[in-house]
Amino acid sequence: LKPDAGCQGKGIRLMQGGKEAVLHKLLDEYDTPNLVVQHYLPEPYLINGFKFDLRVYALVICVDPLRIFVYREGLVRMCTEQYTKPKASNIEHTFMHLTNYAINKRNEDFVANTGDTASASKLSLTQLRECIEHDGHEWSKLWNGIHEVVVKSLISVQPLLKNNYRSAVPADNDGYSCFEVLGYDIMLDQALTPWLIECNHSSSFNVDSPLDMEIKAALIEDTLKLVRVDPTQIARTKRAERKATASRLMEPTKAAAVRGKAASAGSPALASSAAAASTEIPAGVDRDG
Repeated sequence: LKPDAGCQGKGIRLMQGGKEAVLHKLLDEYDTPNLVVQHYLPEPYLINGFKFDLRVYALVICVDPLRIFVYREGLVRMCTEQYTKPKASNIEHTFMHLTNYAINKRNEDFVANTGDTASASKLSLTQLRECIEHDGHEWSKLWNGIHEVVVKSLISVQPLLKNNYRSAVPADNDGYSCFEVLGYDIMLDQALTPWLIECNHSSSFNVDSPLDMEIKAALIEDTLKLVRVDPTQIARTKRAERKATASRLMEPTKAAAVRGKAASAGSPALASSAAAASTEIPAGVDRDG
């Protein structure tokens, strides 16, 4: 069980047995009724006896048509306690069952990545590939399966994304006015089948280590290249927007100035007419009458 708007492993609880009394007891401990229920993967693929998950980054640059780029590098978040299947005596051992980095980095057994794959608690996908291939498995098959997870998940929501996008842009828009970097959390079972845990639309870009900096900085750089972010063009567009805004703000002032000129141009004629009318009034007539 986990809150539907939670993050960093906060509020995640494991439940066994499915007894109604146990379920109600857990539900009463939550501040929100909106929860996500997921089936626990009991036989995960392990590295050196530890459970882990993958953070895979996907860039969506267009939803109509759907265009996706999957970043070749990513992160592997390890548990910091040797894995055994869930049971009553260990079900509360979060360092064993939850792969969230925000949780495991608090464990005194957490090991920073210094290039030693055998002991690190956080790896790159490149290092995971070395482990997978060392165990005699084919990385390309696994990577293709991860691609399928990403693509199928986005196809399932593409009609909604397309409708939301088209309702916010002009009809002649080319479809490339926004983008999103998604963070996919994927777990592998013992058969190396990828399972989607969740998709984060606001994945963390915090940097806690040289490994984070290496991977996330390169990800951001590649993203900016793919979406063609040009600082010169951005500055030019902002100047044009400021000019257009100033022009709109000045329109009432210009209109008032034009009306003022028109009124001034008509004043001599009015004065002449008044003078002519006064000379036509007969003597002895009360002008105030």
